[in-house]
Amino acid sequence: MVEVKVLAGSKSIGGNFVRIEDSDRTIIFDQGIRFDIMNKFYSSFITPKSITELRNLGVAPKPEWYEGINGIYISHMHLDHLGFLSNIPIETKVYLPSKKIYSEMEKRWGSSPTWLSLVPGKYFLKIEELKLLEEDENNVMAIPVSHSAYPSYALLYFGKDETVLYTGDFRVESFLTEDEYLDLYKGQSLLDFLSKNKDIKVDTLIIEGTNFGSDRFPLTPVNAIEAIKRLASSHAPLIATLHGLDLEYAFALMKAASELNLKCYVASEQIASLLESMPKLPAELETIEDYVQNITSFEGTTLEDVEDKAIYLASYREIVDFIKDLASFGKLTREVAAILSEPEPQIEEASEYDVIANWLSVMGVNTYRVRVSGHYYPYQLKSIVNVIKPSKVK
Repeated sequence: MVEVKVLAGSKSIGGNFVRIEDSDRTIIFDQGIRFDIMNKFYSSFITPKSITELRNLGVAPKPEWYEGINGIYISHMHLDHLGFLSNIPIETKVYLPSKKIYSEMEKRWGSSPTWLSLVPGKYFLKIEELKLLEEDENNVMAIPVSHSAYPSYALLYFGKDETVLYTGDFRVESFLTEDEYLDLYKGQSLLDFLSKNKDIKVDTLIIEGTNFGSDRFPLTPVNAIEAIKRLASSHAPLIATLHGLDLEYAFALMKAASELNLKCYVASEQIASLLESMPKLPAELETIEDYVQNITSFEGTTLEDVEDKAIYLASYREIVDFIKDLASFGKLTREVAAILSEPEPQIEEASEYDVIANWLSVMGVNTYRVRVSGHYYPYQLKSIVNVIKPSKVK
């Protein structure tokens, strides 16, 4: 008999830990960091001493939650779902959305002087990649979903007497057209897949509810890109910040630049490396060598030689230095504008965005904040449930 235990995440945003026990198999879906607890005990000058300390506080999952498991499945690589892989106390397989993207992120985490160095796993973990739209040895199927981390997947478990669908984090509408989605994910989205495969009966649905209680206006990706294109027609250049994993958004910005006959530059080593992992891009991209020193497949240029009529892709961590450097080359005109894409999970980085906005204001940069949620909106829940048709919801 299948038993579903939501050991963490049912009363918090992120920090999910779902344990599914079947007669001869036990698997875990996600094992995220509890940032709601972490932010109560740590700051920029009070930092974790060890994984044990994080376990004791409830920031990281308890060791006994991992007993007897056959594998851990990660829906996407935001840290409130990926978690501390070094916290996993036993030898097991960890199934990730993309080994290539994990490898790029692991370099940053592993070399960090902060608690991020605790994210990579220990030597005895076996890292594997999720199987797309195909049952694996544990009867788990990964189905693509749109989210602010690329790639992201819902996880479907076919148990002996029950089918369990765990959505992870997802939004109904993507930055991508249907054809672009199929090109990048090599498969249909969750709702399209279930609509066309009506023989799949979901007994238990475990669905996120991040936007419930939020007062944010339900801005769609299409709404946001149309507004950004209008801004790009009036401001030159336009600088857009994004989280390194938000590659759907980066794809849409590159496409907008192409449609407006603007150059597209990337001023972040991490973003450039992650964009290389995408199978197809909609426009030519040039790296700014002052910020991207690793060798990539993209053409490179210097800050001195960049063109004004352009969209720049920048990390929020580097945008202040980037704009200072633009000023030093005499390229910071009154026409420059910045679009600050607020992070998800917002609790991780939101306070730093206020500092960034203050700097941009001092430097006279027109600033616009945008938050296109990576999560569905409450008004969409009814239509989601009508497609999935679960017997019960957790």
